[in-house]
Amino acid sequence: MKYTKTQLQDKRIQFDLTLDAKEWEAEVESAYQKNKAKYAVQGFRKGHTPRKVLEKTYGESIFYDDAVDGCFYRYYFEILSKEKDIEPVAMPEVNVKHVGKDGLELSVIITVKPDVELGDYKGLKIEKEEAKVSDHDVEHELGHMLESRVKYVEVDKEIKNGDTACIDFSGSIDGVKFDGGTATDFDLEIGSHSFIDTFEDQLLGLKKGDKKDVNVTFPSDYHAENLKGKPAVFAVEIKAVKEKQYPKLDDTFASEVSEFNTLDELKEDTKKKILEAKQREINAKQENKLIEKIVDNAKVEIPEVMVHEQIEEYIRDFENRLSYQGLSLDGYLEYAKISLDELKKSRHDDAKKTAKTRLVLEKIIKDENINVTDKDLEEKFNENAKEKKSIEEIKKTLGHEQLNYFENSLLLNKLMEFLKKNNEL
Repeated sequence: MKYTKTQLQDKRIQFDLTLDAKEWEAEVESAYQKNKAKYAVQGFRKGHTPRKVLEKTYGESIFYDDAVDGCFYRYYFEILSKEKDIEPVAMPEVNVKHVGKDGLELSVIITVKPDVELGDYKGLKIEKEEAKVSDHDVEHELGHMLESRVKYVEVDKEIKNGDTACIDFSGSIDGVKFDGGTATDFDLEIGSHSFIDTFEDQLLGLKKGDKKDVNVTFPSDYHAENLKGKPAVFAVEIKAVKEKQYPKLDDTFASEVSEFNTLDELKEDTKKKILEAKQREINAKQENKLIEKIVDNAKVEIPEVMVHEQIEEYIRDFENRLSYQGLSLDGYLEYAKISLDELKKSRHDDAKKTAKTRLVLEKIIKDENINVTDKDLEEKFNENAKEKKSIEEIKKTLGHEQLNYFENSLLLNKLMEFLKKNNEL
């Protein structure tokens, strides 16, 4: 394999690869051996058809695409191992210029990492923010604790906001019941706005045993197409009225929900934990402000291909998060009334900022010679481990992909420690 290198504009480099007839024949033969079982020719067992017969039947170029796919990345990484000063920032653009029995010619265009001109990244000052905890904060947290111990007690009274009504209901449109509109013994918290329109408001003042026709209109953007904007009637029967009963906030409560014997001790511990949480939040904000300032101080031209790949990464991540909620990207786009292109366009500026941040931080890591050693990996991995492992065992345990993630996390931690040490937060 021979190649030539040409410097293009916009931080791009073109490599022209040439395989002579002998080299190309070896690649085609390799592709034939790997893929011959995919094809069938009458008179031959599948996987045992001679190459010449397959080429005569399906065309001389039958294995050309597989041969290119099979050898490209091998030659591509061979070139990169020789051209050590080249750092690609995106997948290469590949074009087949010529292919035939006499050989193969490819052009490969690589977008390389742009030059980063760092501004000030040491001696910066980020205004300090003091973490404070108010009595209201503590009361709010104690309220959550009370909420976790609340009891729903059936009472003989009229429904008011905050009560839970146990109801049977059956919905219909123009006298015809619809799917999903019927339920029995359904607990509905009044005032929660979990039901459409004024459904909950119309139950106020009713008591156990009361029946009422509740008139509502489905929203025009309701998820069920057959119900959008339609007026409906729900026949409702009140089976029970329940109200919340909270435990008394005293020493007994404190001993039941914590390791403390008194309410004062619980309050003090709650205040301490809130303060710690607020301080962590403030620290994270200050670190983000510092990085933003460092990135703003730097100058770098971001290749559009980097922005494009960052947007694609965002879309993949967003699609995965939607799937965890039982949703699809197409469903989200329909609900949000936007196209995929519009969603991608809305992420352009953020993607560009993310790409710049990555390049700037990588430049600082390189210039300051920040790295992760095997000792760092061992210490971090064994930090809370009962059985200590050697670096060899750690690498086997994590695998290549997990190990890279682990190393990158440690590298970013070391970078952040360096930045905090050299700046005032």
